[in-house]
Amino acid sequence: MNERDAAAVPRLVAKLGRDLEALDAPIRQWEEARERAFSTAFDRKDGPLGALMGRLPQAAAAAAGVGTGPVERVFAVFDEICDLYARSDPGTCAALREIVHEHKARGLLPGYLSHCARVLEQGGKQAWLERGLAAASIDDQRHDYRDWLMSLGDLYLSAFLRGLHPGPALKRMAERSNDLKPRGGPTPTREALERFEESAYFATSILPRLR
Repeated sequence: MNERDAAAVPRLVAKLGRDLEALDAPIRQWEEARERAFSTAFDRKDGPLGALMGRLPQAAAAAAGVGTGPVERVFAVFDEICDLYARSDPGTCAALREIVHEHKARGLLPGYLSHCARVLEQGGKQAWLERGLAAASIDDQRHDYRDWLMSLGDLYLSAFLRGLHPGPALKRMAERSNDLKPRGGPTPTREALERFEESAYFATSILPRLR
């Protein structure tokens, strides 16, 4: 990043924060609509547990029927955030993590990471690997460590099968990641990314699929 671009970074970070803030209300309304649709189809007061569990697929379909709401707009902002994150210094990356986690869009980070893996599967380029890794770094294991690890594995496999080599990108993203123990996992995200290829999960769940 040259000096001119570096000077523009604080303004861009602030602009991205405003973009996320503008999405708070649409995300909230969409989530509430999904919850209403689910609850209508899945009335917990009606019938025994077995009958209730049998209605879960119907309730899930009702929630999905609400549509994707603001997801496309959120993902477009995440594209910008992750592109900036992948070329920024650790201090700027920390600021971006903080901004994302201040807003409702944070709940869509796991979905965005999966989206990046799917785009890679469909022929996406290196940029989608970088975006996915940036999303994993920003997420910082704040949702569920196991889901985070599995999504990271899916991204790795998608990149590898495209002929890309995720190892160097993992280490670059590790340098930009939080070095403190996360709320949702046992290992700091910086260490988890840096040593992903040395992890027990990689050895048992990823490596056999690379052969």
